[in-house]
Amino acid sequence: MNYVNEVRSIAREIFISDIHGQFEAFTSLLAKLDYQPAEDVLYLLGDYIDRGPQSNEVIEYLLELKETAGSNITFLKGNHEAMMLDAFENEDKSNVGLWFENGGRETIKSYIGDDLISSPFDEIEHAIRRDYPDHLEFIKNLQLYEETTDHILVHAGIDPFLENWKQASEHTFVWTRSPFLESNHAAGKTVVFGHTPTLTLHEDASVWFQSDKIGIDGGAGFQKQLNALIYEDEAYSTVSVPVEVG
Repeated sequence: MNYVNEVRSIAREIFISDIHGQFEAFTSLLAKLDYQPAEDVLYLLGDYIDRGPQSNEVIEYLLELKETAGSNITFLKGNHEAMMLDAFENEDKSNVGLWFENGGRETIKSYIGDDLISSPFDEIEHAIRRDYPDHLEFIKNLQLYEETTDHILVHAGIDPFLENWKQASEHTFVWTRSPFLESNHAAGKTVVFGHTPTLTLHEDASVWFQSDKIGIDGGAGFQKQLNALIYEDEAYSTVSVPVEVG
């Protein structure tokens, strides 16, 4: 395989991860890619929500893309979607604080505004369940992984020591870092993943290429950049947009 800096022939596979409520960066990236829902195959690798200001708008737009692109789009689950579901579905609400500490407060604001942010969580939950049932249903039905001819797609990684990588726990698929990042795996395909900002893996926020794995999280949740990895004609290219501050 070749790593090239050219884009576009006939059919493309596009991989994007960790949008984190950065709606404007996401739509700008799709425009820069000249994304064509009827022609391109788009894989979104989770963490659509939290930290950024427009999680509501991101999910609403993903629902529109789901209708437009049909089978040409795949949605994976990230750890931030997992935290939101835990906050909503655990009766004792013990996980609400963890979610809020990791960007959930910004997500809540995008749904109900500033006025109700200090309300008891059961009131917040009731308002979102009432007004956005389609958003919650979408999040509940996200996939943990996808496999293509040449790639394994996950949010965080796989267990490199499992004989059958598909037998890993949900926690592995959406949360893992070590030992996945430090070990070569034997799954037979390149793993494309997000979750770990590439700025922590090499000198900048660009896509991180390794022999058996490719990290694409450009740190949009930390106001860095949003990356797209393109795979076309057995070659890779990348396109990125900065996340505007303010």
